[in-house]
Amino acid sequence: MMSDTAEPTETNTVRVEGELDVDNVPARLRKSADWFERGQSTVIDLGGVTHSDSAGVALLLEWIRDAQEEGATLRFINAPPQMRAIIDFCGLNEVISVTRRAA
Repeated sequence: MMSDTAEPTETNTVRVEGELDVDNVPARLRKSADWFERGQSTVIDLGGVTHSDSAGVALLLEWIRDAQEEGATLRFINAPPQMRAIIDFCGLNEVISVTRRAA
């Protein structure tokens, strides 16, 4: 199952659900093409992710790059333990910051 929903607020919040793996990351990257706008803050809530592999973590890196190119602010919340473990293992904690819940 793949579902991503955006809520129209001052801060764009996108809740990502389902699997983030090698099979569906390319489609999710295409779907996210308009998530970032100059000067806008975007929060990606990963609380609905049921499975992630290294491709899912690579997707987070792509989103960071896309947001930076657009001049947008990006943060991630609620990454599942499996995804946090990959981030830790790869030494990406300084690059991919994930908080527990929205602040």
